[in-house]
Amino acid sequence: MVATLSDVLRAVESAWAARPERGVSWPAPHPDRAPLDEEYSRVTDPERYLVVGARVQAWVEALTGLGLARRAEGPEGALRLVPVVDGALVLDVDVRSMDGVPGMVVDLLVGDPAVVVGSQPGCGCDACDDGSESLLEAVDEMFVGILGGGFVLIDSKRSTIIATADGWSASGDTGDTGGSDRRSASRRATSGSAHPGRRGLVASLTTRTG
Repeated sequence: MVATLSDVLRAVESAWAARPERGVSWPAPHPDRAPLDEEYSRVTDPERYLVVGARVQAWVEALTGLGLARRAEGPEGALRLVPVVDGALVLDVDVRSMDGVPGMVVDLLVGDPAVVVGSQPGCGCDACDDGSESLLEAVDEMFVGILGGGFVLIDSKRSTIIATADGWSASGDTGDTGGSDRRSASRRATSGSAHPGRRGLVASLTTRTG
């Protein structure tokens, strides 16, 4: 029987419960006010962001433990998760350092050549800190957005469009979508429609790439 996204999320929580970092938490430092100017240049206790690398490991353990992917070596030392379903999109997981401390920032990449489709935390300064609960939710949402179905990457020399079940983002000159809006471009990529000069990739836990 093929594991569902609910199965994966339960496995993530089970793996997380066994990790010592599960006890590391901190509240949002400024829930009721705007950040102070000095907070933009300050990082209080940067090692607390080790929870990011630990949460990523919980995801890796869940995906490999359920038999949905196998580990391989990715580019530049990243971990590559290779789906067991033929044709499904490979996911590279690069856990890197912040302020010289390893294991505190994660980049998720797809495609060949690989494109970064998600990073957490976006910034480690005190001003951008929303607390540990929000940070871990953001890490989970990155994985769910890519693996839970509905992920589309449209990549060209001029622009990149990333769509998930929860929304989409774009960078560069998105006028190369052939005169259509970006949602239409995502729908065409999902259906397998081609466009000269563009690469469309579709991924979930169990479906093939487009």
